[in-house]
Amino acid sequence: MLAMGAPDINRAVTTRGRSSWLHCGLIVVLVLLATAVASAQPHGKNSPGKLLIASDIHFNPMADPTLVAELAAAEPTQWEAILQRSKLITFSPYGHDPNWWLVRSVFDAMARTVPYPAPVLFNGDMLAHSFPKTFKGITHDLDSEHYRAFVLKTFDFMALELRKRFPGAKTLVTPGNNDEECGDYSIAENGVFLSDTADRTRALAWEDEQFATAWKSLGSYNIEHPTLRGIRIVSLNTVFWSNKYRSTDFNKGCATAESTAGSALLAWLETQLAYAERAHEKVWLMFHIPPGIDGWASTHPSGGGNGANNVPTKSCVDSIVPMWVPAWTASFDSLLGKYHDTVLASFAGHTHMDNFMVIGVAGVAGQLVLITPAISPIYGQNPAYRVVEFRGDGTLADQTTYFLTNLKQAGGKHPGRWKQEYRFSRRWKTHQLDTASLTKIYKKIASESDARDLWLKLYTASSKAEPVPAGDVKGLYCAISALDPKSYATCACGQPDQH
Repeated sequence: MLAMGAPDINRAVTTRGRSSWLHCGLIVVLVLLATAVASAQPHGKNSPGKLLIASDIHFNPMADPTLVAELAAAEPTQWEAILQRSKLITFSPYGHDPNWWLVRSVFDAMARTVPYPAPVLFNGDMLAHSFPKTFKGITHDLDSEHYRAFVLKTFDFMALELRKRFPGAKTLVTPGNNDEECGDYSIAENGVFLSDTADRTRALAWEDEQFATAWKSLGSYNIEHPTLRGIRIVSLNTVFWSNKYRSTDFNKGCATAESTAGSALLAWLETQLAYAERAHEKVWLMFHIPPGIDGWASTHPSGGGNGANNVPTKSCVDSIVPMWVPAWTASFDSLLGKYHDTVLASFAGHTHMDNFMVIGVAGVAGQLVLITPAISPIYGQNPAYRVVEFRGDGTLADQTTYFLTNLKQAGGKHPGRWKQEYRFSRRWKTHQLDTASLTKIYKKIASESDARDLWLKLYTASSKAEPVPAGDVKGLYCAISALDPKSYATCACGQPDQH
């Protein structure tokens, strides 16, 4: 693990002189946090350990509009004291992104659960949904640079809170589709957001300038595992492959810009996997948007069910919504087939639900993707996070999901109650967390009502806020294994996609 000294941290927060609001307060706190504690996590060459994963925080620092002007004028080191004064003391409810009270509760719960993770993975979407619209609606400030500064302060504040709770652990971040000044699915390679956040992300990861350079270019990076020899963690900015991606130029009013980021990312990934194979190393992949089909969007083609809001009813086949542009999915699948002995597992977020995917590659062993549930309860699921146990060779041994049990009551004198929801091996009665076991579980979900009911319960982290309609269930579980439109149409619609 790299020990980052004061000069390094100083560079991390002063590289851009234009950010005049970043003064000595942030520098001092980062230096103290970075140098005060060495992780108590064992660092043996093949030490097994625990991986702590969170995703889709979607933090909304503007949940109390009365504090926004003060937050915008303050430095990130002062934000906690400001947010603590909020008179809106309840946790953000279902249907909303998290306020400070919910974020503070989950960060504290994560630190109690695994004080010394190796490492922490955050699978994207730091910012709340509709962040630009909310900021403008509250402040009536149309200056894009003021908004840019507020975005970066939000990112910095989250970084400070994570470092405070995990001072000696590598915390690895991947961009989400909401993480960008220009709005949803608009992040640009070599763009303003990646440039602004490069040194913060590097400091969280305890890495060097090479890391920052890779982040600025594609929001991606490749690092050595902090405790396991021969294991690499490759983080991919899969927003570039999204079916909804639109590159923008912040300096030109967020106008649409031409982009070759998708092909550049694929070439970069192949280079990283080829290097690992030559070095006889294994790889974990982490990214925000997983491949395959968006099961929720495909079962809600108008945003609220077939025929909602006078939208003409679409056929099942015409309603299929890919997560990525299908060509990128096919290329990614091909790479995983080529390097099937190199890639051990993938970790994703984005869907907000507790789920998994099995990527079947013709003629070779498949690959698994663990999808971590969201902290944000905006889609009706309970806030949750995941702990994955891994062996000394980098294979996965087990996983446990923890969730908030009292969202409706939490806040003020009623602290959030976080508890273990389930342990994978016990709940699914299996001794392995691998592609073979997940494939068997998927087959049970597809054929047995008891397994399907269990999966559906865990899917929403045991939430009863928004029950999944019976007619949607098949469309959701088909997305576990049917990752291209044709196979999904066969599974969910009972007919092949003819497009």
